[in-house]
Amino acid sequence: MDETRDDPYAATDTRYAYTSPLVDRLREHGFRLTAGRVTVVLPAKFGFCWGVDRALAMVNDAIARNQGRRIWLVDQEIHNPRVNGDLLLRGIRFLKGPLADAAGFDGVRREDLVLIPAFSAEVEDRRRISEAGSEIVDTTCPWVMKPHKRTEKYAREGFTTVIHGMARHEETRATCSLIAHAGGHYVVVQALEDTEVLAAVLGEPGDPGPFRAAFRERLSPGFDPARHLERVGMVNQTTMLASESREVAARVRAAMARRYGEAALAERFRDFDTICRATQENQDALAEAVAAADPDLLLVVGGYDSSNTKNLARIGDARGIPTYHLESPASIEAHRIRHRDRRSGLEVETGDWLPAGEITVAFAAGASTPDTLLAEAIERIFEAAGVHAQTPLAAP
Repeated sequence: MDETRDDPYAATDTRYAYTSPLVDRLREHGFRLTAGRVTVVLPAKFGFCWGVDRALAMVNDAIARNQGRRIWLVDQEIHNPRVNGDLLLRGIRFLKGPLADAAGFDGVRREDLVLIPAFSAEVEDRRRISEAGSEIVDTTCPWVMKPHKRTEKYAREGFTTVIHGMARHEETRATCSLIAHAGGHYVVVQALEDTEVLAAVLGEPGDPGPFRAAFRERLSPGFDPARHLERVGMVNQTTMLASESREVAARVRAAMARRYGEAALAERFRDFDTICRATQENQDALAEAVAAADPDLLLVVGGYDSSNTKNLARIGDARGIPTYHLESPASIEAHRIRHRDRRSGLEVETGDWLPAGEITVAFAAGASTPDTLLAEAIERIFEAAGVHAQTPLAAP
């Protein structure tokens, strides 16, 4: 199904608000430029996806059409501090999240306008807005709607939804809320290690203790593994690592086959790939770029909360490339770099990180990362490497 059909925002590109001559030049010259001792390489796909473009176009339109009216966002529009900070400066108030207004939902009035973020929103939040009588503009990405529609179908047909996603991510929270209100059940699998625990219960029912301990708050209310894992359907948070999502589904399917037999899977197992097309394209493009360039470093620019950005960093880790996920270009200095540690999730500092001599630095940008932010990071690399600002940029 074409999710963009009859969508007035589908062809809208809001990058005009965050354009960068440097990034445009990289696009025009095969995604590769050299200045002094530094060669910068970009993948063929990176940065704002069309769903983010669409969402921000809707926000910009709402602001333009509602001058003087209070406008709220349920939570972060996208996972990028720069963009959300810009919206705050433009007068938008936030109901939840790191920029939340102290009044929260109690501050919403009938005459206000409330925006649903690109990640969607939980059923409970939508109901509170409706009860206030406020107008709603829903900027939910159509790709996010895919798992929502599929899980509603699973609930109607008596299937428990197994979600490969991050339990605290706004998209996954919205999906879980929708399932619960549809009378269905869910379990959220965050990693392959989780899948093994789930597969053990699926394949050989027994003591549910280890299962409950491993998943704790990642289960729907009243979840009973003896009853609610007899028929399961798969979906993915749209921004997960695609190869891992496929492996999760394969292991769950194998466990169901061991328990019920291959012939029974037609009635007991459903698999539906809901990875966003842009997420898949960005991951594939980065894998191709680092394989071709063999870079000395990979810098992934994007919000620390951004699932798709985190998964881009994993591609570098898997290939043994020194990889740094940074949220701000200011994190880059000649003798140290501040970045997100993938295992702990905390921001850490690494010293003596920039190699001497000629280097090739690959960059990637999450789907919520503006071109301007990526350009600033590239410029900081040149500065850290001692490349003068006026050094000519050479295309291949």
